[in-house]
Amino acid sequence: MKGQGSVRRHLPAGVVDAAIASIASFGAGLTGVTLLSETDRGVYGVFFTAFMLGGIIVSELIYVPAQVVAVAAKRPARLASVSKALRLGLLPSAIGALVALAAGIILRDKASTETIVALVLTTSITILFSPMQNHVRKMLHIAERSWDAAKVSVVQLVVVATAIVALTTTSVHRAWIPFGSLAIANSASLAFGWILARAEQRAGGDVHLEWRKLVASGKWLVLRASLPAAFAFAAANVLVQLAGLVAYGHAEAARQVAQPIVVLATGLVAVLGPHSMRAGMTLDSRTSWRTWRAYALAITGSGIAYVALVGWSWALNPMERIVPAAYEVQWLVPVTVAANVISALVMLLTSEIIGAGRTRLLAGLSAVTSPALLIMSFTAGTTGAFARPYGLILEGLLRFTGARFLLKHHYAEGIAPSELDVAPPVVLP
Repeated sequence: MKGQGSVRRHLPAGVVDAAIASIASFGAGLTGVTLLSETDRGVYGVFFTAFMLGGIIVSELIYVPAQVVAVAAKRPARLASVSKALRLGLLPSAIGALVALAAGIILRDKASTETIVALVLTTSITILFSPMQNHVRKMLHIAERSWDAAKVSVVQLVVVATAIVALTTTSVHRAWIPFGSLAIANSASLAFGWILARAEQRAGGDVHLEWRKLVASGKWLVLRASLPAAFAFAAANVLVQLAGLVAYGHAEAARQVAQPIVVLATGLVAVLGPHSMRAGMTLDSRTSWRTWRAYALAITGSGIAYVALVGWSWALNPMERIVPAAYEVQWLVPVTVAANVISALVMLLTSEIIGAGRTRLLAGLSAVTSPALLIMSFTAGTTGAFARPYGLILEGLLRFTGARFLLKHHYAEGIAPSELDVAPPVVLP
């Protein structure tokens, strides 16, 4: 019961944190779909997939395994490893930033040189700082300091808003603004978050990170997460070739409108994820089911309500006025929201599977399900902008089915993570 009280106490902070952070990212993204031309909007959308792919390398290789270590430690020591994890993540971050360069090479003939250079440089910098800032915030949640994590997001929001206003009043090319403002905000909020965590970093000391152990667990997480992102990057380029940059721009605009579902899911997972991880570690199927049920009801109920509000063109729809490009293709927004709901349902299950030590099987699940988005992108000549959400729906359904299957067998077998061939590097307190 004590644990349930802790969840209720920190859940509002988790949602607030994710909401504010996502509003900051949303604001930066809006500049990409409102200030850029129809074709440059599509180019920005492809660079966004590059940003997601590049950030995954360091997040899954270093930061997520480090978070699993912290979940298993006693609360006073959970922030002890923050600085070490950030140092270990520098090289993978630099490697991840090369994805932005690859996007620039692929799209060099689709936009002006200035647009490509601006997006390559700002996307690369954001790939460096965004995963770092996310890691600090997640560690604050794990340390049960969720309101401090929310403060970090407030700093991010204030700085990104200031940067957007400042940059739009200058003569700088508009392609510098979306990721440029986000990079500035992430670096500032990262510094603030590190200061908040610093006292407990010194007070802790019994949580140790080793590159070899993190990579041993993280390599499967990288494979698990990078496959969907890599296929999404490839699918974006296929869609651009078959349906054009304008069609992909519409898909990107609809993605922005559907983003609040991801905001909610991220906030819930920030607080519920550690409990699901621990349920997987300790074979606590009862906690697993209770946590999952509450999460699923919140996601599906919110998805239905959100579609009713923004799914169609009507007087009380605020998003139509903010992102009109999303509504140029009828039904694109509700289908994209549905895709986000299905994808969100898998997020908490993924945390539980990681805690259960089934990272190798999770990577195998990604290998099987990730091609769905790319396969569907080849229909873009007929389906146009719908190819993206259709692919995400198919991928999400396959991934959800596979994740439930893995967890069912995990609890039925009754094998603790420490007994598995590939387990998270944790020592339960």
